Amino acid sequence: MLLLWPHMPSSAHRQLAAAAPPVAPAPAKIPAGERLYYSATWRLWPAGNALLTLGSRGKMRDITFSAASAGVVSVLFPVRDQIESTYNPEDFCTHRVWKDTLEGRRKLRTRIVYQQHRRRLILDETNLSGKRPQHKHAQMPISGCVLDLFSALYYVRSLPLKINEVYNFPVNEGGRTVEVRLIPDLKETVITPAGTFHTIRAVPHIFNTAVFRRPGQMWIWFSDDARHLPVMVKAKVSWGTIIAKLTKYTEPK
Repeated sequence: MLLLWPHMPSSAHRQLAAAAPPVAPAPAKIPAGERLYYSATWRLWPAGNALLTLGSRGKMRDITFSAASAGVVSVLFPVRDQIESTYNPEDFCTHRVWKDTLEGRRKLRTRIVYQQHRRRLILDETNLSGKRPQHKHAQMPISGCVLDLFSALYYVRSLPLKINEVYNFPVNEGGRTVEVRLIPDLKETVITPAGTFHTIRAVPHIFNTAVFRRPGQMWIWFSDDARHLPVMVKAKVSWGTIIAKLTKYTEPK
C-alpha cells in the first residue's frame, strides 16, 4: 500500500497529543494468511508492484510489506522496500517495526521497538547510503498505545467506516506521535484487475504532519463489505500522482 510513497522520516518537528485508539466496536476477522497484491502507476506508466501479507506470531499479528519499482520509474527512482510490523490484534497497538528501505540513493535499515507500558520507543537506524554506515540510536516518548502506518491500516479495516464519520488514532513511525484523522466521504464503484468492487472512499489526513511533512493528499478505497479490502490507493504529491490498485486477493484455505 505504501509503494512509492514519500520517504517516512524517523523524526519530525511537531508532536500532537494522542490517546490510545478505541477498540473497534465490531472488529473484522481478517484471517492470518491473507495476501494482497498491488500494481502501481505513475503518470499512466507502470511504477511497481507490492505485496501485503498478514501472518501470525503467537498471539500477535505480523504485517509484511514488500515493494519494488518497475519500468521507467525503476530507472528514475529505484525502490526496494521490505517492512514488517508486529501488533496486538486486541487493541492494534504496535510492538515493533523492522524496515529495510532502498529509495533512490537512500538506503536505510530501521528497527523500532515500542515499549507501551514504559511509554517510550527505541529507534535504531543505520544509513547505508554512504561509504561508511552511519548509526543512530534514540529513545522517544509515546503516549502508550500507538500504531504504525500498517497496523493503522488494519485498524481502519476493523472500523464501521460510516460516511462523514471522523475517526482519530495515534500513529508513530519512529519519531513523534501524530493523531491521524480519517473521514469516509463517499461510496462508488471501483474497477481493478482483481475485480469490480462497491467501495467506501476514505481520506486520511497525514500530509503536513509528523507522518509526511511534505504537502499532499491521499485517498483510500475500501470494499463496502465486512472485509474492507483496501482495493485502491491514490496519493497526490508535488512530483505527481501514484495510483495503486489491487490485482489479486487470497485467503488461507
